[in-house]
Amino acid sequence: MRFFHFNVVCSDFDRSYDFYTKVVGLHPLTSSSARTDAAGNSDGPSRAGMRPGEGRSGPNDGPAIAAALGFEGTGEYRGCFLYFGSSARGPYIDLLEWKDPAPPVERSARNIGLARVAFEVDNLEEHLERLEQHGVPLVSPPTDVLLGVTRLRVVCFRDPDGVLLEFVEFAKKAWGA
Repeated sequence: MRFFHFNVVCSDFDRSYDFYTKVVGLHPLTSSSARTDAAGNSDGPSRAGMRPGEGRSGPNDGPAIAAALGFEGTGEYRGCFLYFGSSARGPYIDLLEWKDPAPPVERSARNIGLARVAFEVDNLEEHLERLEQHGVPLVSPPTDVLLGVTRLRVVCFRDPDGVLLEFVEFAKKAWGA
């Protein structure tokens, strides 16, 4: 058994796709390569109006998808799997925009359930520069913390829909160091 994906529901697929690929630095999973679609597009919508790696529900898929996930609605979506670094085999963020979304929910890091998504990075400063270049506000300044016996440097920020994200850099590259 291994971790496969977690789902991030967004209100605007194109805006969130750009945020997760250009700001966070993730890559869309595609059939032809890790960075292009079948038409060879490496950035922006393809000729068919779809982003690299994007999938959409088929005309008869929606109700079955809604039933499988336990909600009422059309089940129609735009979505893609996004992966970290060179790990095209996952784990993934399953980025979805539903045609008929439920209202947004205000969440904090203290809510029970999935509260934030953390990405391990090798160079926090490099990622902080990219966040600054894109005008992404930080929840707080980078902070050194001790988690059990491991020293970390962390910074939190939010995606366009308010999902709490975190970059984590280990003080030393091994647990317990």
